[in-house]
Amino acid sequence: MRFDEVQLPSELLSFLKSKGLSDLYPPQEAAIKAGLLEGRNLVISSPTASGKTLIALIAAYPKVKLERRRVVYLAPLRALASEKYSEFREMESLGIRTVISTGDYDSSGESLGRGDIIVLTNERFDSVMRHRVSWLDSVGLFIADEVHLAGSDSRGPTLEMILTKVMYQGLDSQLLSLSATISNAGEVSRWLDSKLVELSWRPVPLREGVYDYGRILFTDGEERPVTRSTYGAPIDVGIDTVKTGGQSLIFAGTRRRAVSLATKAAEITPRYLAERERELCSEAA
Repeated sequence: MRFDEVQLPSELLSFLKSKGLSDLYPPQEAAIKAGLLEGRNLVISSPTASGKTLIALIAAYPKVKLERRRVVYLAPLRALASEKYSEFREMESLGIRTVISTGDYDSSGESLGRGDIIVLTNERFDSVMRHRVSWLDSVGLFIADEVHLAGSDSRGPTLEMILTKVMYQGLDSQLLSLSATISNAGEVSRWLDSKLVELSWRPVPLREGVYDYGRILFTDGEERPVTRSTYGAPIDVGIDTVKTGGQSLIFAGTRRRAVSLATKAAEITPRYLAERERELCSEAA
């Protein structure tokens, strides 16, 4: 489905087109059909990079511009909150102001009311709710990211508590919960009194395999050789993907290991990038 086929405000439609967006991903289409723009509570359960942030953006626009209400975006980590803050700040061209707060739990957070979209960590929002700031009653949409973490030992209790408060403190607002693909999505949606939108679709097909001594053995039986180097297996596999025009994401067990792998990747990756790609990497560094 194309964005033109959805009854979106013309200003929002122009904004999306300016970002090079023309077609809805299946999860986005399903969310709209499930009542996203009608204020229905939803749990969106879909893989990483399947377009959940854009679902949040589409839901946020009418709340701010048409209903003149605020939006609160909740993230479990400061890094994720900063990332979403940067993404929502792009809406400043639409006259929508985004603010962020990830610490200073002793502060009431009253000044955050100057923003239309307020990005907070779960812990910071817990503090804001305890201070009972005046702008809380003007929130028309709560977006809870990574809601599947409600079951975790470390971050689960705080998330569970603030979502319970949102649901039962009489706040007249919509709740949009974003989740990775999980086995108990139905249970989560019932707890949050939300309609479940669950899809396994992803923009890039997922293939699983095991690397062993210069080759990748895929679960479908295919075997692919990988050029070995002195940089080590993680870099070898990552570069193999870059050579074929793909992107690689390498996870490390420690920060020190992550820095070591990043340093090695920075040494070898430029050999396989186009000139413009190298320029962009230099700017990012």
